[in-house]
Amino acid sequence: MYKKKNFKQEFNKNKYQYIFLMILSITGIVSGILFANILSYSDYQLVKESLKDYFFNIKNNTEINYFKNFLNAFSINYIYMFAIWILGLSIIGVLLSVFLLFFKNFILGFSIASIISIYEFKGIIGVILYLFPHQVLNIIIYILLTYYAINTSIKLFKALFMKKVFNWGEIIKKYMKILAISSISLLISSLYETFLGNFAMKLFTFLLK
Repeated sequence: MYKKKNFKQEFNKNKYQYIFLMILSITGIVSGILFANILSYSDYQLVKESLKDYFFNIKNNTEINYFKNFLNAFSINYIYMFAIWILGLSIIGVLLSVFLLFFKNFILGFSIASIISIYEFKGIIGVILYLFPHQVLNIIIYILLTYYAINTSIKLFKALFMKKVFNWGEIIKKYMKILAISSISLLISSLYETFLGNFAMKLFTFLLK
């Protein structure tokens, strides 16, 4: 109960930072969608062929290497997560972690727009299966992680250039805890993507011609 109260107080105290990161994520998604819609004809055809090959392989691949797929999904998520986390331990972490969050959502928006653009109404079903719940969980984790990365980076800047004193033992302890929570959450997300997510996308392929 005490921890829940502390989290609520911290959220209320820094809610504008969370709101900024949420708006940044939405902006990234929207930018990705807009970019997908202004592609040249040749680029659009390339994306179209890539998506069709991707879904064709899912539909016709009867022997799925789940272990390899899991390692791929988890390693991509973990590298991205660790990159944001480690940036929080540097002064330049503020700008770069914000950029990584934006870019991650840009790619997501581009994928959403591409699927809907190529498969139209059926693509909406594909996007829903693609997004829920693992991609939504990923967005939440990256926002939370970026928030703590930015705060830690700002405190480091203040300590070095403004000579402010912080309890670094407590700060690093909390920062390590965020890394652990993010790792576990992305592990769950990767497991879902590997097993249930692939199965859901396979079902989607039967709607396609």
